[in-house]
Amino acid sequence: MIKEHILKKQKNIRHRIVSVSSGVFSKFGFKKATMEDIAFAAGMAKSSIYYYFKSKEEVFEAVVKQEAHELSLELEKKVISVKDNPKDKIRNYVLIRMRYLKEMVNFYQALKNDYLGNLAFTERIRKKYDKEEQQTIKKILEEGVNQGIFKVRNTKFAAIALVTFLKGLESSLLIDEDINLDHLEENLDEILQIIFYGMVK
Repeated sequence: MIKEHILKKQKNIRHRIVSVSSGVFSKFGFKKATMEDIAFAAGMAKSSIYYYFKSKEEVFEAVVKQEAHELSLELEKKVISVKDNPKDKIRNYVLIRMRYLKEMVNFYQALKNDYLGNLAFTERIRKKYDKEEQQTIKKILEEGVNQGIFKVRNTKFAAIALVTFLKGLESSLLIDEDINLDHLEENLDEILQIIFYGMVK
């Protein structure tokens, strides 16, 4: 019982460190943020932070994994598990994905920042995220094919193509500080119209 209480307390402290570290990394960036900054934000001694994490890289990895997990939960709740039309699912998937990547600065930086690519764990996260995205889109496309909504011969290849398109779209939109994602929603139907039906009359 005492051991369980101690483990629960340690888990809560670790969670608090990860939570405050997210804000620290978002504010200063991975390169400039220090363990002193994290300790100050958490209201803890630096030595206490090192009890839970061996390095700044390990803290950042925990932050990125937490943000990725939150995005997965949101997509599962609002897209994957709902009984929407597959076309609406793809629309909602794009919107939620863009909104969360705009907010989840650390996760997005881990996916895109070349400097962070030197950290061993970022490549693992990128590959895992790419695979999960492709599987999610493939599942939605298969739903559409089974319902007679989509005419796709190879859903795996189509999913890879769509995910690749989304990465290009996010790169253009998310690096622009002036982009209002409400404008994306206004124009998303036209973008998806091109994806679904092409540009030829």
